Amino acid sequence: HISSQIVGDNLKGEIAPFSFTIPSGGEKIKGAPLVFIPHLVDKVVQLWHKGFIPANEIWLKIGGDKGGGTFKMTFQVVNVATPNSVHNTCVFSCFATGDSVTNLHMALD
Repeated sequence: HISSQIVGDNLKGEIAPFSFTIPSGGEKIKGAPLVFIPHLVDKVVQLWHKGFIPANEIWLKIGGDKGGGTFKMTFQVVNVATPNSVHNTCVFSCFATGDSVTNLHMALD
């Protein structure tokens, strides 16, 4: 059974089944930490800058970064005055293993 806890700022953390490459070849499924935003729309609204985003549009840029033993998925609200600002970038999922197709599906599903 997957245990989970609220870790703050609209984040949820849990141990989830991810795929790891084993030295002898192949893959092994085992539990690894996963942190994500369960209500992504709420987080986007938090970053909403009135006057820049049209009332019926939000422009998002989705990205990923692998390093330091984790893979981070991010989004940026881009129709704002400073879209590349750290204040307009949000890590919405982070997990402590590689960025295989299996693991990306696990984190996004």
